[in-house]
Amino acid sequence: MILTNRFTNLIKKCKYHLNRSSLLTGLMFALVLVNAHAQQLRPKGIIEDGMHYSKVFRENRHFRLILPADYHRHPERRYPVIYYFHGNAGRYNGPEEGEVSRSGEARYYDDFNGNFERCGPDSLDNFASYVADNDVIIAKWDGYVPAQYPRPYDIAPVKEDRQFADYFPEFVQYVDSHYRTKAYREARAVSGLSMGGFMSMLIASKYPHLLSSASFFCPSASFTVGPKALQVYTPFKEMGRNFVGLPIRMHLGSKDFLRQHDQEIDQAYKTLELNYESWHYGIGYFRGFHNAVNIKGQFDFHMKYFRMPLARPEKWHHIDLYPSFSVWNYDVSTNRDIPGFTVLDDVRKEGFSLQTRKWLPDGPAVPNLSVQITTDSIYPANTLFELIQLDVPVRKTFRTSVRSDRKGRIQWQGTGQHSNIGLYRAGDPGHITMAAYTLDWKMPGIGDIVSISPLLFNKGGAAVDSVRMELIAQDEDVEVMDPAISVGKLGQGALHEKTAFRIRSRHAGLDRAKLKLLVSYNGRKDLFLLEVPFYSPEATLSHFEIADGRPVNLEVEGKTQVGEGNGNGIANPGEWISIFTRSELDSLHDFGLQLYTEDPYIATDDRQMRYFARNDWSGAQRLTSQVRIRPDCPDGHEIAFYGTYEYPKNGNTRRDSHGAHSFIRETKRVSLIVKVKK
Repeated sequence: MILTNRFTNLIKKCKYHLNRSSLLTGLMFALVLVNAHAQQLRPKGIIEDGMHYSKVFRENRHFRLILPADYHRHPERRYPVIYYFHGNAGRYNGPEEGEVSRSGEARYYDDFNGNFERCGPDSLDNFASYVADNDVIIAKWDGYVPAQYPRPYDIAPVKEDRQFADYFPEFVQYVDSHYRTKAYREARAVSGLSMGGFMSMLIASKYPHLLSSASFFCPSASFTVGPKALQVYTPFKEMGRNFVGLPIRMHLGSKDFLRQHDQEIDQAYKTLELNYESWHYGIGYFRGFHNAVNIKGQFDFHMKYFRMPLARPEKWHHIDLYPSFSVWNYDVSTNRDIPGFTVLDDVRKEGFSLQTRKWLPDGPAVPNLSVQITTDSIYPANTLFELIQLDVPVRKTFRTSVRSDRKGRIQWQGTGQHSNIGLYRAGDPGHITMAAYTLDWKMPGIGDIVSISPLLFNKGGAAVDSVRMELIAQDEDVEVMDPAISVGKLGQGALHEKTAFRIRSRHAGLDRAKLKLLVSYNGRKDLFLLEVPFYSPEATLSHFEIADGRPVNLEVEGKTQVGEGNGNGIANPGEWISIFTRSELDSLHDFGLQLYTEDPYIATDDRQMRYFARNDWSGAQRLTSQVRIRPDCPDGHEIAFYGTYEYPKNGNTRRDSHGAHSFIRETKRVSLIVKVKK
């Protein structure tokens, strides 16, 4: 009866089009509808809902699996798994058939609801249909959190301290032990939409060693996440190098309200050494709006890397917001009790680099920190090694002997300050790394010639006769005036920082120049990434307010006290101040600036960052600097600041019926003068 009614509805639609147009057009439309109907009749994936007890959450958690149609008929077969994370207002099981859902995933939930007009050209391309054509399991966890729903995953802000990042390995273990999966890294992938896309980025960046690929449908680009007491603003634009060795793919909609945030990620990731691809869709797919469109293209990406997985990278990088973590079989433990990030760089058998940040990308180091790192089992067991450590800020090295344990692991202990560590045995060759780089201009602008001096460090076991460095710009607006330079012999344990490359920006809108440094020696080549910030103000900011313990009017939080001082709006010695201004499109709210200065009376090492919500549903925050004026600052001293702030900007409302124009923003780059009075 149900099938008859569906076919009758198809015929009615055919008759409607026959009356309105030519016979040929009507017949073609009928064929399309019949074909679509036939696709609906084919076997689909088996939908199984389940529940298991989570030790992480200490409660039962729901999930849904979509299994191949013949899963139960072939008990000898095992399958790869795509773990899918739903977005805001979603659940593991989606809406009932025909039910209107608040979630953008309504058109792709497991039971097709028959709404052809809403679904667009790929109307049957949902999860169950995909599994019908591919030997894969799709696993969907439940992001439901009582205190936050319809916002899932207990993020931004964290209220109940439910860490889904901790839950993911447990969920994988449960699925692997109760279903016929291929229970290894090369047969797992993660994907998600919107907030689920952010979770896919978070999980993939934290556990690249558990996955073969990851994808994101219109993801939220940043959120405040982490343990409740240590939650921190996490912008994935700054964390792309976590994905070295892990293929990733992103879908971006032309009218998605998150498109500008995702475009920033897209542009940033294309300058990194990643296996990254993006797919931009327009009005042909759900009118370009925020949604999980082209499931087939996204999941085919995962199937490709199930068939041809990448090997573990020889060199990798990692940024983690949790105080202690494990990645690629390295265990990192810290006593950090404030929000921040641990940054591992250039990790390989020859050693690694470690530093910490209070915020990304350029926050100061976390003070008073103890760090312990235990390496992977990549060294001969019970063997003596020489460890050479460079304390990068002071350019000093020291040596000690360490012994690998019976599993071939080596332990290192240090602080959160920037350190570069080398490990070698007698007879090992030299190993050159770029430990850091310095600029002769702290705040260069357009047209200024900037000299970059890479700090080379030979942390291997022998001298190197010669080193060749080649600097490559990744932006056509950056001119490299010294493309290649050769350096003479570099002894074992030696540092070299005397060689400089000259560059300049040819475009006032350039924010950060991204470059590659290719280092060649002894038949080896190694690549390092550099970023040079440019400070080219578009205008002088004349109308602004100084927050020194006085309230400002924010677009989400409302009246909020910012800064520390007497609250009179005048910069005084010893006060903590922030700068706020207003937009010509919004005269009711104050917008905070990120501030930069070379003034000696600003305590740059003590600077802080305040985070205020944006009224655009994106999860992004307004970053506002809070700086301290030194108590010995003289009366009448003028502090020159460079600042950036974001403000609303009207879009093309005639083209954008989705409402995304309301969230278009623009970054203002300004200069300003603050006069200090006692």
